[in-house]
Amino acid sequence: MTSVLKNCTYFVSNRLARDTEKIAKKIYEPTGMNPTYSYVLMAIDEQKTVLLHELADQMGYSPSTMSRFVDTLVKKGVIKKQYDWRKVTLSLTESGKAMVKISHACLAKMDEATCQLFGSAEQRNVVVNSLNDWTKTIEKQIK
Repeated sequence: MTSVLKNCTYFVSNRLARDTEKIAKKIYEPTGMNPTYSYVLMAIDEQKTVLLHELADQMGYSPSTMSRFVDTLVKKGVIKKQYDWRKVTLSLTESGKAMVKISHACLAKMDEATCQLFGSAEQRNVVVNSLNDWTKTIEKQIK
């Protein structure tokens, strides 16, 4: 890899995201969905109900992108939307509650795989915490 690529935050972070996506797609195959959808389900499950715009903010997506994700999951019968004026509240259906169990099993496998890649859970946590800190710093600059 050239020094221009090796030392470029933009390139390295995007490469990490692409490579991580490849691993996640394989691990989350049992759900029959893109890994992102599993994380949407798990985030809703953790909160029981959540407003669409709050979930979008929590996951770092625009409300319109999250709305497309949610519409796909509604069509699959795993999420239900409730409308109250301009607010859209999300919750899991019974089918969604069953799917979230599969998603959590995949998450455990993802954690195991990343721990192996990084050498230990502690090393993986250092990387994840650094990425979270970096993301917060960047978000402050772009908002």
